[in-house]
Amino acid sequence: MTEEEREVGGFGSEFKLASPEANTPEIDHERLMTGQAWSDFCDRLKVAGEQLLAESAPASPLDRAEGFRYLANLTQAGIRHSFTQDPLRPRFLRHPDSTSKYGAENADNVYHFAKIRSDRTYRIRGQRNSAFAFLLETKQGYMQLGDMGNYATLDSEQMEIEPDGSFEIILSAREHPGNWVALDPNTTQLLIRQYLVDWENEEAARFEIWDVDAEGVSPEPLAPSSVAHQLDEAGRWIETTLRMWNEWVLDYRQNRQDGVLAAAKLFAGGADDIRYGNDAYRLRSLDEALVIEAEVPDARYWHFQLVDLWLCSNDYANRQTSLNHRQLHIDEDGLVRVVIAARDPGVPNWLDTGGHLEGIIQYRYIWTRNNPEPTIRALPLDEVRGWLPDGHPRVSAEERRQAVARRQAHLRRREPLC
Repeated sequence: MTEEEREVGGFGSEFKLASPEANTPEIDHERLMTGQAWSDFCDRLKVAGEQLLAESAPASPLDRAEGFRYLANLTQAGIRHSFTQDPLRPRFLRHPDSTSKYGAENADNVYHFAKIRSDRTYRIRGQRNSAFAFLLETKQGYMQLGDMGNYATLDSEQMEIEPDGSFEIILSAREHPGNWVALDPNTTQLLIRQYLVDWENEEAARFEIWDVDAEGVSPEPLAPSSVAHQLDEAGRWIETTLRMWNEWVLDYRQNRQDGVLAAAKLFAGGADDIRYGNDAYRLRSLDEALVIEAEVPDARYWHFQLVDLWLCSNDYANRQTSLNHRQLHIDEDGLVRVVIAARDPGVPNWLDTGGHLEGIIQYRYIWTRNNPEPTIRALPLDEVRGWLPDGHPRVSAEERRQAVARRQAHLRRREPLC
């Protein structure tokens, strides 16, 4: 796959986050001792908050409320990213998750993140359980920070797994027998995307990771310079993440065309096995609907979901805002039809906008052999039923309530707060 074949997104392929001025440990020591490092961190948060008020930013009361909630949750994600991750003593961080959202994360994914170093040897031990699939990647870093390198992947279907569902994976520069992932010299992080498609029955896989050579070794006492560096890293991550995804959304909104849904593409910085379809939508009123019609892709996994104007997935626990290939209804003619509306049209493939008239439509084809392009049309909400084919099911208010209750139960199991 060449870089020319990838869609890079709103900031262009030449984007690279400017490196901050390198401070010596002595300077960072002094910055923390005087409180300057903390002040610099707070200044970064203030700059991020000002982006939510920019002229080009969404300005409705609902969007503004979601925007500041987004920044608050992004702040805790950035702090966890910087302060809980040590490449010599790695632990998997659920990042993003159903509260700390960013970058149009997949409603069907449980993400596991760990910082690693290319000169170390890591062992992952896990239990497969009944999760549909998971995809392990070694990466240069975060694509919104300009780190586009993806170096190695391991698909759960390619792995050696014991009859009891247990497995081990080795990450190192030197080759090992069994499940081995080579570490490129530029690798700084490990990401596992875990896919759950049967929200009622599947049990997520479990993972633990450790540095083989650091096992049993205690770290040095905490140094002020290290905390100053972590505050700088957290501030840059929060502010840049918000700014870059805002630029993507602005690009989608400005280039949206009525009656057209963008084709799915590979993205620089994204996994090699994932094609992403991203496009903006706009409803003229609460009485309008958008109807997507698509061929079923020849893919192991695919889905449709709604994303807000901060590029966060809509509330998929308490509303039906996402549907994967296991959840979607396919009509007798072999096509899938998805209805986007703010009010329930009484059809199985309804994506609830949660009161939004504007947002982002996203679909993914993963491990796919083809790339069918969906079509989209606007209809009055009361005409949707007449446009759908004969035999398309009806969903009652009670059936919808039960469907939402199942989603809520899934998230309670999947992401307990403690």
